[in-house]
Amino acid sequence: MTKETVKGNTKVTNSIHYSRTISGVLALALLPTVLVRGQGAAAPAGFDPIAYIHGEIEAGRKAISVPCARYWLTPPEDSTCYLALKGLSDVAIDFNGGELIGKVKTSMLDLEGCTNVTLRNVSIDYADLPFTQARIENVGPDGAWDVRVIEGYPRPDAEALQNAGALWPVQAYDAKTLELKNPMRFRDGLAIARTGEDTYRITGGENRKGNVDDIAVWSLKEFGRKVSRGAIGVRECKECTFENVTVYSTPHGCGFAEFSASGNRYVKCALVRRPQETDLVKRGMMRLRSGNHDAFNSRCSFVGPTLESCTFQYHCDDCVNISGYYAIVTEQRGRTLRLAPHGGRLWISPGDTCQLMTFDGVCLPDATVLSVSPAGETTEAEREVFNGYKLWPGFASGATRAYDVELDGDRDLPPGSVVISNRRMGNGFVIRNCTMGHNRARGLLIKASEGLIESNLIERVECEAAKISPEYEWMEGGCSKDIVMRGNTLLDNGDGIKVAGNNGARKRLPAEAHRNIAITGNRISGSVRGITVVGCTGLDVRGNDISLIDHPDARDITLVNVADVQQ
Repeated sequence: MTKETVKGNTKVTNSIHYSRTISGVLALALLPTVLVRGQGAAAPAGFDPIAYIHGEIEAGRKAISVPCARYWLTPPEDSTCYLALKGLSDVAIDFNGGELIGKVKTSMLDLEGCTNVTLRNVSIDYADLPFTQARIENVGPDGAWDVRVIEGYPRPDAEALQNAGALWPVQAYDAKTLELKNPMRFRDGLAIARTGEDTYRITGGENRKGNVDDIAVWSLKEFGRKVSRGAIGVRECKECTFENVTVYSTPHGCGFAEFSASGNRYVKCALVRRPQETDLVKRGMMRLRSGNHDAFNSRCSFVGPTLESCTFQYHCDDCVNISGYYAIVTEQRGRTLRLAPHGGRLWISPGDTCQLMTFDGVCLPDATVLSVSPAGETTEAEREVFNGYKLWPGFASGATRAYDVELDGDRDLPPGSVVISNRRMGNGFVIRNCTMGHNRARGLLIKASEGLIESNLIERVECEAAKISPEYEWMEGGCSKDIVMRGNTLLDNGDGIKVAGNNGARKRLPAEAHRNIAITGNRISGSVRGITVVGCTGLDVRGNDISLIDHPDARDITLVNVADVQQ
């Protein structure tokens, strides 16, 4: 390894390949030199950051400093993650500005059951990009695209193209602005076929918009081994902190995903497209995509996340999604409900208070759960009924388990009604001083309560800049209460702020659905609608600066089924 100082920074010239032999012994090998600038000590030759971290943990170290370098990593064959941390408490790991480059498209960091663990000052990327970019050379009369892969991007073989779901989403970026033109071409017989060494034909699919010279981008999953979706996974972790963690590309999942969490903090974290001047290899043009799914996703958390000064841009779905999971009522016997939960697992415990919504959208008073007991598998007849609810494909077949849940009071909940625990939807979240946008879908998709959304910039989002809404078809809830959204700037989005939701019958929510929502002092510019609220009691929409585009549907403020309004 050699070093030289450039403007006070250390230029590190080693990079490491990490793997594990069948016997479990670490094997190390120097790869060709890669130059990296960064703060911190230079890594010694043959240094393996994964083994080093585990060694420091086994030695009882609480403050672990990883030498700054660009590390090329391969996970063990029997693992779906590069660095897995389980059951740690009060440990801080500082990568000092280094980079972790994965050679397999699977999760880079996986935390489970950790408390007060801090990870800081690291960037994550993948050597074999989980997407490719190709210039459209011809557009047929049926909307078929003939495309040529741009120099430096992956050229997928037939195996990588065989599953249309693995290519989601196929998108197109404008040749001149390099901004999203076609947010999602999918379903309806979508297929990609290789026609030459670097040429492909994209056929079928809803939304075939795209012109000659525009850039087609589609996802590429890992084949041949078991992998985990998403770059960073956090499960059942409490009060952990991620600081200055940047993700440049993701496997077929989110940049940051937490589940059953409690009060984790994300400070100056980012999912952004990598600048061309720092890219891992020379490419014919800059990357147009960052992640292949949501930037940040929090599911079924006891206490919601705090996001401060984060940046989420140019990914394929929502910027931030915070929610819990509904369970469907299949039968009622007095105060006992037979429930079929999303994914076959019930996220409701004795003592929880639960939101209750009928199939027709009537929001009943909350009830407390007295007992929960397994009730076997759902029947074929029950799953057939689920299919009639028009759930997202696969959700009905995934509701395989049933549970009996006893409530503390009488409620009328016919089949198709839904139940969700107030304790498992990410209440108490904070989103402050973040920059988001240039993405498909929504900026914020919130189904939690007791939250603060303050001083954020959200721009060029396809749909709503911020949507507070349960979604029956996704089995995600619930209705929200006690949310403050103030001082945000929302520019050139499809829509501004929407508080609404749907139910099994797809009817408008009643006034008792959402409660105590304050949307004040926000600047909303360049969208079709400013603020839309459907189904809320206790609403404050004062002091917003709204300037909309010239459109027949333009409305500054639209209120439906709303009571107790300050305007």
